[in-house]
Amino acid sequence: MGIFDFFKKKETERHFDPLNIKVADLEKNYLLDYQFETWTVAAMFEYDWGNNYFTREYTLVNGKKKKYLEIEDDGGIILTMSEGLKLRKLGDDVTDHIDRNNEPPKKIVYEGVLYYLDEKSPGYSRNVDNENWEELISFDYLDDEEEKTLCITQYGEHEFEACRGIIIKERDISNILPSQQDN
Repeated sequence: MGIFDFFKKKETERHFDPLNIKVADLEKNYLLDYQFETWTVAAMFEYDWGNNYFTREYTLVNGKKKKYLEIEDDGGIILTMSEGLKLRKLGDDVTDHIDRNNEPPKKIVYEGVLYYLDEKSPGYSRNVDNENWEELISFDYLDDEEEKTLCITQYGEHEFEACRGIIIKERDISNILPSQQDN
């Protein structure tokens, strides 16, 4: 193998146009701009919802904050940008309902916004850096305008995580650059 064969092999492995990288091309360690800040993709997760339906979630960090970008392709790209929150922040009514019924309520009011349960989805998730899949149930909520999201994810019988976010447009993310490790 000659020295130039190494570069040719790398180039054929790319799954995107390096001059026109899109959100769906994101990988771990890529850089992107969102709301006038530069973010690094710190981790990448894959979700298997059954029936050959998959979504991806990226953990984004910028040194001060952490956000989660979810990409769903349901006949068109749907992007959600969210931040984690402690379940107890949703209030005693929500945590008491979960304790009594082992699942979240149909409506939640958080910081003055009324969220309605939109979807209850059992599935599996994994960090793409390893092969271990973890079973989960995702409870997805939307506000009246279907612009704000709230998600409660249940792992096992008593472990819950929560996050809230907004639906964003692809144009809200710009200047996507591949990792220097990829070059």
